[in-house]
Amino acid sequence: MSDDTLALDEIRRMAAEVGLSRLTVGHLQELLRATRTARARRAALPFANLVPADEPAHVFRLEDGK
Repeated sequence: MSDDTLALDEIRRMAAEVGLSRLTVGHLQELLRATRTARARRAALPFANLVPADEPAHVFRLEDGK
């Protein structure tokens, strides 16, 4: 789906599918902007040569004694 055709009704449907059926129009507009941005960023990623080892690792550590 092209981002140009992504409309508020489609966002409302997507939100309802995950249980977000009580969002205001303002919330839906924020979700629409965020979805368009996420799709644009994902489309710009060069993934043809990526392998599983290229996935970022999230490492957490606790400080000793604190």
